[in-house]
Amino acid sequence: MRAPRFAAVFFDLDGTLADSAQDITLALEFAFADVGIHTEHPIHRLVDGSPLEAIFALAAPDSTSAQFDRFALAYRARYETLGHQNTRLYPGVRETLEALSLLRPTPWLAVATAKRSATARAVCQHLGIEQHFRAIEGTSGTAIPPKPAPDLVNALLRRSETPADRCLLVGDTLRDVLAGKAAGVRTAAATWGHGRREELIRARPDHVLEDLEDLIPLFNDA
Repeated sequence: MRAPRFAAVFFDLDGTLADSAQDITLALEFAFADVGIHTEHPIHRLVDGSPLEAIFALAAPDSTSAQFDRFALAYRARYETLGHQNTRLYPGVRETLEALSLLRPTPWLAVATAKRSATARAVCQHLGIEQHFRAIEGTSGTAIPPKPAPDLVNALLRRSETPADRCLLVGDTLRDVLAGKAAGVRTAAATWGHGRREELIRARPDHVLEDLEDLIPLFNDA
């Protein structure tokens, strides 16, 4: 029997594994009010998987860096206070991660997110899935540029010692697909998250998933 075609799978978090939109929206509303910025954009529509810097720049294009710093502090404080109480796993996520963990050889699973690493770990712990991952890493608060830059994906490839063509990146936005392609890994578009389906398909991911359980057949012997 030949080895499964993928030796590693890297997952985006928000919009792919976790439906965290309500907690993020509440924290954004609090942070914008704290800074005294009124945005014409409906707050819930700003929750699209973008890094916090990009959300703030879109909502408040004439703001200063000092305002962003205050906004970011308020957002993170409020988000942590909420304790991820409204965040839920998407259907089939727990079952899929458990099935992947039972494969032999077991694929190297990781989370690659725009969140801070500590926050992402707290979310995974809250949802009861932390134990499935060899790494949970984010770009916020680091020198690593967020997706669509491939830097985080490349770092996880090095850490897992996985050839790019034996790795699959699963994400729900165009940024995820572009980051995977830039890193040379296979890509799977998660159509249930923040991204628009037609935009994801135009990016030509290697696989299109209707739910995460569609991932399991991809591990049949190649």
